[in-house]
Amino acid sequence: MKKTLRYFFVSILSIIFTLIAVCIIYIMAETHNHSANNNNGNTETYTSQEVAELVDEAQIEGRASILNQIKESLESGNTVISVLKSLYPEYIVVAANSKYNFVAINNDLPMNSFNIDNLQENEKGQYSYIVDGQTTSRFGIDVSSHQGDIDWAAVAADGVEFAFIRAVYRGYGTGKLMIDEKCLENIQGAQAAGIDVGVYVFSQAINQAEVLEEASTVIGMLQGYTLQLPIVFDVEKVSDSSARTNNLTVEDRTNLTITFLEAIKNAGYQPMFYHNTEMGAMLLDLTQLTEYPKWFAGYNKEFYWPYEYSLWQYSETGSISGINGNVDLDIWLAQ
Repeated sequence: MKKTLRYFFVSILSIIFTLIAVCIIYIMAETHNHSANNNNGNTETYTSQEVAELVDEAQIEGRASILNQIKESLESGNTVISVLKSLYPEYIVVAANSKYNFVAINNDLPMNSFNIDNLQENEKGQYSYIVDGQTTSRFGIDVSSHQGDIDWAAVAADGVEFAFIRAVYRGYGTGKLMIDEKCLENIQGAQAAGIDVGVYVFSQAINQAEVLEEASTVIGMLQGYTLQLPIVFDVEKVSDSSARTNNLTVEDRTNLTITFLEAIKNAGYQPMFYHNTEMGAMLLDLTQLTEYPKWFAGYNKEFYWPYEYSLWQYSETGSISGINGNVDLDIWLAQ
């Protein structure tokens, strides 16, 4: 991996240096010619040797400048991928499959208009989005039986306005579908504390029958309950060679997502799907999913993901009163 990364950096630096060299030569040539015209009334040209010397000079200057920028960025604590992001703004850079992947941004997809300057963080790590002095966002969490017993009154007192609660999950190796044992208890507790509730299904479906089973199971268990927020299709890649979903194609995964969301919509609920950078850039066809609300997961304090989304899971190590251990933190962003 280190050897590949070193080769990659050498390659991109050589390209950058060449471009810088061309720009510097152009500027120098223009300046030289302008000066010559003013002084003599004639246009001077460069010999091949002079051009070669200018190229060498520019490459040396460009190399030193770019290397210093990269060095300073890395010494400031920035990661390799954050440096790559800054060098390639026209791509989504994804660290996956033991390499860095560059996915061209599709400008035909709806884009978000979030401004990082509007994002505020309090002393508890809770984000809010403020426009013209007005908070336009809502703060929330997502939980499952992993959080154990939750004191929802304490959660509400800590500023949580909404919660997404795991309802159903499927084993990535066994394929067994399970109902989260804390789901209904958490729905009742959260709503009693005045917190708006949605639910999510952690899917590892590999065919239409399984994804429809997931949809019908969550719809069935919610009979008698009212949700304020969507039912979410949580489509995730599992980093395990035995995962049943490893052989799914982009088309397969996209079709499964659509089938679930349409089943939820037809049952009278709001559908939404959850994805991270790799899933959205490389494993789903987002051009087929533009009509559905999106929940994006990314744990850097930046609006790097360019496309439209409503909900952002920005931390998996949050701390909230009434919950033991870490919890996912979310912000609902108004567009």
